[in-house]
Amino acid sequence: MAYATYEFYCGGYGGDAILQAEFDSYAKRASDYIDLVTLTRAKSYADGEDALKKACCAVAEAIKVNEEGGGIVAESVGKITRNYAAGVTNTPNEEERLAIAACRYLIHTGLLYLGV
Repeated sequence: MAYATYEFYCGGYGGDAILQAEFDSYAKRASDYIDLVTLTRAKSYADGEDALKKACCAVAEAIKVNEEGGGIVAESVGKITRNYAAGVTNTPNEEERLAIAACRYLIHTGLLYLGV
């Protein structure tokens, strides 16, 4: 079960980086990642503030960026040129990108293990 729908992704989250045909796959993988980092506590969390839905959307976008080879560091419009951040040391690696996306919305929920 994915924590977010495409309708929420576009409306509530304001996302536009993932196409509707791709969203379910990314959202399911993002939800699996959230279950991993929350030790499955997210499954029983009452999401009144949409934190899980937002985290799912953010992690889904991070997964997509990871699959594309990293974040875009330069882009040209004429003759279409893109440069990705793979190998650049000041950008987050794949795991850091996922963790940052999840933490942005879940840090205040009590779902994340903080080493205490």
